Amino acid sequence: MKFTHLTLVVCAFMLTHVVFAQIDQPIAIPAGTTFPQIHYHPAPDPNSVEPPLSGSTIPTWNYSVVSPIDKKTYTGTIIGNNPGTKPGGITVVPMVIVPVRLVFQYSSTSSFIFDPTVPDAGCLGAGNTGVSLLQASPLFDYVTYTAKGINVGTSQYIDLFQRANFWNDVSASGGANYHTLLGAALLPVQTVTVASANTGTPKGTVYNESVFCGKNTGNVNEAGKMGVMNISFWDPTAQSLITKLGLNPNTFVFFLFYNTVMSTSPVNACCTTGYHSFKGAQTYGVGDFQGDPNWLVAVSDTSALSHELGEWVNNPIGVNATPAWGHIGQVSGCQANYEVGDPLSGKPLLAVKMPNGFTYHVQELAFFDWYYRISPSTAVNAWYSLAGTFTTDAGAVCK
Repeated sequence: MKFTHLTLVVCAFMLTHVVFAQIDQPIAIPAGTTFPQIHYHPAPDPNSVEPPLSGSTIPTWNYSVVSPIDKKTYTGTIIGNNPGTKPGGITVVPMVIVPVRLVFQYSSTSSFIFDPTVPDAGCLGAGNTGVSLLQASPLFDYVTYTAKGINVGTSQYIDLFQRANFWNDVSASGGANYHTLLGAALLPVQTVTVASANTGTPKGTVYNESVFCGKNTGNVNEAGKMGVMNISFWDPTAQSLITKLGLNPNTFVFFLFYNTVMSTSPVNACCTTGYHSFKGAQTYGVGDFQGDPNWLVAVSDTSALSHELGEWVNNPIGVNATPAWGHIGQVSGCQANYEVGDPLSGKPLLAVKMPNGFTYHVQELAFFDWYYRISPSTAVNAWYSLAGTFTTDAGAVCK
């Protein structure tokens, strides 16, 4: 099926604390408020002694390109097989999904729980959970994508993006046989307790809005609630869970939240909907399945997850350098790496209705040639992004 655009209203908002007589109650937010989203890029661990991915069997290929914009040579690493290899190869990337049940604990008698394994009928439909919908989403199930009359294929969303991204090479090398697939296994839900408060420097805070889709009562996936967790608390927790679960660098680990975002310090510097990172040879990521689209700008169900998975495949450890680009998407200044989601963050999402009847939303992603200023583009239709939003490259080097 073809991806279609949704019309979204973009507005910016910085969370501010409101003092309540009872500080174990969520912070109220004015009706209709939406928050901006960002995708966090952790700095490399200075204490890491093992070269990233050196101890992993996840297939990768290396590229080298001279950018016409500055005549410099750029190199990088991408997950999968080289699309220029003939015949094209199929890569199935080992991946585990770790659902995380986040307990925002205000006191011994007051807590708010966000759990991707628990139904939220008002937002997701009867019987659906964030996990069950993710498993049936275009990130893991197959969908057909046609780009202006060109059949890119029937596959998972990230694979379709990779095929379209390197279309000239893919089609020349026997396009039907080139795929980069995510072979995901689901692990048991992990519970993490987040010490929470509305003032001071807590690990987390819960916010409440009067406009919402949910109907749940009680304190699990409660209607109108969204959790905000400090990323400085979460990231070492994620690394500890990887060790606890006995996972290794041969598998990409992805942690799944529900209606929960992250913040930098202070906790109200919102909202980070996901990121991908590494420690030693272990790569991992995290993202929010956003069941209630009323909270965040251009974020709904799997959109943040599509952003992070696309970026991990194309820049697994975040060091694939590009000529500087910026002042677009979530980037207010200049950025100089190959992060395929960032320049289109906040833009209208692509809607995909799957056989389960649920309409999913994924983020449009930018092509390789946009960053390196390759003209004409070697991607499908000579476009510079998957749905053709970018019709020219990133332009002059950002300063």
